[in-house]
This record gives sequence, C-alpha cells and structure tokens, in this order.
Amino acid sequence: MTPHRRAWPHAPAILALLGSAVAMPGAAVAQEKHASRPWRIKGQLSEACSCAVPCACNFGERPSPYEYCHTMWSYWVQEGNWDHQVRLNDLRVGGVEGPGGIQGLLDARADATQRAAMENIWHLLSGRMLCLMRLWPLKASGAEPGERPAQQGSIIRTRFVERQFLGFEYVPIDHVITERGAKLTFPDGGFEAAYIFGRDAAKPVTVTNIVSWPIPVSIKGKTIYLRYKNKFNQLDYQGTNANQGHFDLSHTQPAARPMMAPK
Repeated sequence: MTPHRRAWPHAPAILALLGSAVAMPGAAVAQEKHASRPWRIKGQLSEACSCAVPCACNFGERPSPYEYCHTMWSYWVQEGNWDHQVRLNDLRVGGVEGPGGIQGLLDARADATQRAAMENIWHLLSGRMLCLMRLWPLKASGAEPGERPAQQGSIIRTRFVERQFLGFEYVPIDHVITERGAKLTFPDGGFEAAYIFGRDAAKPVTVTNIVSWPIPVSIKGKTIYLRYKNKFNQLDYQGTNANQGHFDLSHTQPAARPMMAPK
C-alpha cells in the first residue's frame, strides 16, 4: 500500500522557559479550535527511543548517553471517540521524531471523518508530549569558569533551535503486544522491544508517574532494534529504552492540557 502523505508547512519550535506552558504550533491551533470538543481514547501505548535504559527524559532529566532523544511511538486506541460521534476503535495514532523533524504516522484504515479526528487528537497529545520530552533542566549560573556561582538556577533547553513538523502520513501500522514485549511496524521502519524482568522472573520491571508519556504505569523494555529510514529521518539503534502501558485520555485529563516544563 502506498502511504498517503498530507503536506503541512514546516513550523519553528516554540521555546519555553521554566514555568511556561509548551506546545507545538500545530498543537496550539488544534487546541484553540477544538478546546470544547469532547473526546476520549483508551488503549495501549508502545514507545521506544534512542536513550539508554531507563530513558532519563522519563524523569525530567537530559537525555543519555546522547545529547538527543529520538523516539517512535503508537497509541493503539482500543476504544475511543471524537465529539461523541466519530468512533476510533482499533485505530493507531503514532509517529516518529528524529533529526529531520516530527512525522505523524496515522492508521491508513481510517475513513475521512476519522482522519480529521485523529489529526486533532495527534496534535492535542503528541505535540505536547514531544515538547515535554524534548525539554530538560540544565543548571545555569552567570559565573565565569572557575568562579563560584552566587546562585544556581535552572533553564530549559531543547535539542534543536527549530523543530519541524513534517506532516501526516496514513500508513499501515502493525502493533503487537505480548506478555514478553512489544513490536511496532511502519512501512519505513519500526522497533521491537523485550520487557525487562526483575527479581521475580515472572514480573517485568515497572515505573509509575513518568513525565514523558501519559501512562500511569510503564513497563520498562529494551529494544532489540529501533530503525526508521526515509528522506527526513534515519534511525538505527539497539539495546535502547522502551515503554509500554495503558492509557485513558480525554479532553478533561491533564495530558490534554498545556503541559508545564519539568522543574
């Protein structure tokens, strides 16, 4: 199947200082336009990135071991609706973020009405999620090298001076979740991750309350591979961080509102 691309203009990132809300330009437009539209989605999120396990971005820290965190994800909407009328059951809302920008990857099976709803939800969720993930606190002071700083504070920096939204592609998305791991496949790549098991060999390691993704409990995983290649982004990693968890999100949830930078 040939992916359907919807062209969008490149948009610069909005850099937010500590204590300010952050959002992608497209997300801000969607927010303002559809702030009163009711929606709800429930299902499972699978995500992997280029950071070592565990991804420090999940805890509001800067990436490691690289000075960047490239990621790939899919919200598998097992039950959902937009404006009480548009059903979104069994559709996938995903994307990939790399050095070339952020690509929205949406389920090719969606009809025209579902596509409009999915694009709105993508902006409301993924834009803010990515902005939060791509921000990390760095200690800053006005002291010269060798001087003792009078007072230490925090600033927020991003990887790119400008972050580009590359538009949406409607593609086949294969999203598989098992008791041992998760696998996500797009036409241009994907990832496979195995869960990390703790002292109890029957239970994977879990973390609660991470800042990067709107899942109450994250099952921690380690990638067997994470690859993606098109004209915008080329990713090739293995042995990196992965998250798996259930989500239940709506227009009334904090994840759907402007997010604050980590303090």
